[in-house]
This record gives sequence, C-alpha cells and structure tokens, in this order.
Amino acid sequence: MVGQRLHGTDGIRGLITESSDSENPIEKLILQREISPALMQIIGFATGSVIIEQKTDRDPPIVVIGWDRRSGNDKLVASLQAGLQEAGCVIQLVGELPTPGLHHCLLLLEADAGMMVTASHNPATDSGVKLFDKNGYKSMPQLEDLISSRAWNYLTQTPAEQSFQAKASQELPLFDGLKAYRRHLKTWLGVLCTTLDIDMDSMGDSISPQGLILDCSGGASTDWFSFGLARRGLECDEVSNREQPINHNCGAGEFSSTDSWSIAEILETEHEHMLLIEIAQRLKENDGMTPWSEGQLIGAALDGDGDRCLLIEATKTGIKIVDGDQMAFDWLHAMKKSGHSQLKLAHSIESDLCLPATCSSLGIETIQTAIGDRWLSDSLRPRSDSNGQIIYSENMPPICGCEDSGHLVMPTPYPAKPSHWALTGDGAATLLAQLFARAKLGKNRVNVARGWKARVGVKDTDRTLWDGCNELSKEVEQLVSQELGVGLLHREDIVGESSLLLLSGKVGEVNVSIGIRNSGTEAKTSVTTRTSDAKFELSQLTNKIAELLRLNLIH
Repeated sequence: MVGQRLHGTDGIRGLITESSDSENPIEKLILQREISPALMQIIGFATGSVIIEQKTDRDPPIVVIGWDRRSGNDKLVASLQAGLQEAGCVIQLVGELPTPGLHHCLLLLEADAGMMVTASHNPATDSGVKLFDKNGYKSMPQLEDLISSRAWNYLTQTPAEQSFQAKASQELPLFDGLKAYRRHLKTWLGVLCTTLDIDMDSMGDSISPQGLILDCSGGASTDWFSFGLARRGLECDEVSNREQPINHNCGAGEFSSTDSWSIAEILETEHEHMLLIEIAQRLKENDGMTPWSEGQLIGAALDGDGDRCLLIEATKTGIKIVDGDQMAFDWLHAMKKSGHSQLKLAHSIESDLCLPATCSSLGIETIQTAIGDRWLSDSLRPRSDSNGQIIYSENMPPICGCEDSGHLVMPTPYPAKPSHWALTGDGAATLLAQLFARAKLGKNRVNVARGWKARVGVKDTDRTLWDGCNELSKEVEQLVSQELGVGLLHREDIVGESSLLLLSGKVGEVNVSIGIRNSGTEAKTSVTTRTSDAKFELSQLTNKIAELLRLNLIH
C-alpha cells in the first residue's frame, strides 16, 4: 500500500471526516475512502512542492483554488491552502463556482495550476480535489505518481519537519470567479453562433412548448443559469435548489445513459428525482396528454460541479436520456453541416459499440480512450507544441470528446488570446452547444445507431483484490469462454486503465465487449457489457460476472 497512487479517475475523493493525530490520513483515504483536513494539507504540500520543482523560472507559482458548497469544504480549502503555502505557492481563491469556472479562471489569471475542491456527482457527504495544469489540462498519472510519492515521503518526517506554517502574504485578494465564468458563457454564445453560422434566436427551436426544465443539481449555477437563458428568450425553469444538499435527488449523477420511461411509468411511479417529478406534474396538469412532440427537448441535468450534462428528450411513447455519445455526434454533425472538415471524436471504452460506425458514415474520425475526461483531452490535444500543447486555430477546432455519462470535452477559447483554444468539460456550455446544434440540424438530425449495453456496479468492494490480471480475472475469462465460446474474445489493452480487464471480439457477426474495472471515484468495481446488436443481449452473463465479483471482492 505504501507508495500507492492517491488519485483516481478524476482527482482524489472520499467521505469527509476528521482525522485524529494518531491516524494516518493517507491510509484512511486508501483503505476507508475517507478525506480529512489533515489529508488535504498533505496533498497541498505535496502538490505545491512538485509544481515548484517543475517550474522553469524562480517566481513562486500561483495556484487558483475554487470549491463547491459541500458542508466541510471550508476546512478542506483552508487546509489545502496551508499546505500549498508551506510549499511556497501563492494562492488565488476564486470562491464557490462550477469546475469549468475554475478552469476559466485559471486561464484568465494565467496561473500555474488550479485545484477544485469537489467530489463532482458524489453525495454531499463526499469531497475531494481535482488538479489542472497551467493550460487547463487535468492531471495525468505520471504527475499524480510524483505528488503521491511526495505525500508518502511526508509521513516519514519528524513531527517538527511536518509542522505547517502558512504565510498570509502568499494569499492574493479574493477574485470573483463566478462573475468571470458567467461572462465567459456570454462569450461562448457568440462562439457557437459564429461556428455554426446560426442566429441567436434559434436557440429554443428544439425545446418543448412548455419550456426547458433545468436541473443544476443544487450547484453553483442553480440560482442564475435558468434566469440567464430566460433573459435570452428561452423559457426555462430550475427544479433543484440550494436548500437541500448538493446532488440530493437531482442532477446528472442520478441518471444512467440508457434510461427511458414510458408515459405510464412517468405518471404512475413515485419518483425521487426532482426533474422526473416536475415532468410527471406537467403531464398531470395536461390530463396525462403529452404537451410535447417526439424529438423535442424536455429537460437537462447538470451534475453538482457543473462539468457534465444529460438531456431528456420526448419519444413516441415517453421520454429518454440523450447521452454523451449522441450529443457529441450531434455537435460534430452540426459542424460538418456548417462547412467544417477533418472532424475528430474521442470516446471512452463505455461508449456504444455502434458509435464509431455511425461517425464513419459522416467522415468523422474516432479514437477510443480510457475512462475519464482527462484521457479524452489527452487524445485530442496536439503533440507538436512543446509549450503546453496549446491548440492554435483561427476558428473553433472541429474536435470533441465524449463519455456516455454526459461528459463532453470541447474546445474553449482562451481569455484575451485570439486563436488560442483549451479543452474542457462544461455542462452549461454543452447544453448551449446542443441547443444550437439541434437548431442547425433541424430535420437532418441523425440518431446514433444503438447496440445493447448493460452496466452493473458492485459496491463496497475491496479494490485491492482486483487488478485486471490476477487469478480472479482469469476466472472471469473462463466464465466468459464457457458462456460465449472459447477464443472468441481476447484481452485488449487501453492506455490509462491500470485495473481494466477488457475482452473484445466477435460472436458470429456481432461485436462484443466486456469490461471490468475498479471505479476511480468510489469503493466500487464495475462491469460494462456491450454488443453491436440491440437484440443480442448478455444480461445473464453480466449478472454472473457481477455475482462472481461480489463473492470475491466483498468481505
């Protein structure tokens, strides 16, 4: 365990707790998935030390810190700041804001790094931290290993050596990051109109006549995003609120990419999710008749830290989730219709197996990556620029990355730097892009062909017992061979997936993929099964694999 990387798929996350002087806060994170002020202080010191070592000039690095409204974040932020200051960093606090707002402030202030205190879509009882470099790219394993090593080394120091002494002179005046982010979204609207050659008034063309139901998961966008849309002529109502804990019965994190509901299910089920409750209420007020047409957008859900978005669309018989695969395809299709070429899409190993073929039919190049939007960005950024791999383009680059969970990575303009582009996942920006993309495509919009997919999460697992290549993984391979046939599926390696067992191949004429991996954000091991034929279901096999994992990974 000593020396183990502390970061998961997207930063460090855990249950917020207090840690006594006798406890090892790093072991508490790894063994019990707990995060404390003591841990954050160590993470701050370790991260700051590595940033300073990698800086090419002698000026102290500026680190921007933002946070969401989880209870306990005030202590975590203060401890993180203390650790960074002890390492010698200058701190710029930017307040409560969405994660893409932190990303924007980092670029705007030309800081050396950014740290967002959040646990994204996790429950409000969790928190953590995400790290961005000076060009807005999320931390990668090589850097995280250096930080983790420095954190572990800290534990070997004497009590005197471990004494943190934050320097007040190293904190800059508070910067209003939320105000800066809202200005950025105004600029983004202009970028969208120019890129797709479309008028601002077209934004609401694809919305239900009753308006859009918006769910910002009680995050930093809750009080103003719907109001901003309404000011621009898009009827919009927010259903989440800031009186309940963040992410509680709301937000994109409560939905699966394959969710759908019939009208009867909407009306007759007692829902917990606020967005579904509001949809049911609108149906009841209309005597059970749908006040919208097939293909129109009814709702949109962001997650707590605002970096992803899922849409809800009307179908012939009810409603369904529009996932990240479809949204990314729609955006690139709209760009193609606007005259852009050399389109490129990066997608994760959990995207629908039919997505690459659908993209190919429109001349869109596809790249498969590991789970996590950092890998999407990494596959899309240029390799030739030695100074941070900045994207240079007169127009918005025709690239996009997606995860079916609603993470879309899109180019975003650098503040005050014409022809400079960064890459980020932004739920609000994604929603706006989708509204304009659908307006551009109109009746030419194409639904991505769908295969079959199932995802089962085995919770409360001891993730140290699964690494994708141990004896248990061999048992999984044997089970798959017994069910589908020997030698039909083979192991496939994906850069960035250290615990993944990915079996891919063909059963007859059907492409099949089975992936088992540890969650990078929760005490969970997940099974994702995909086929390229919607009629070729592997539910029984998926459940057998999940049960095998339960028997071996839960004590």
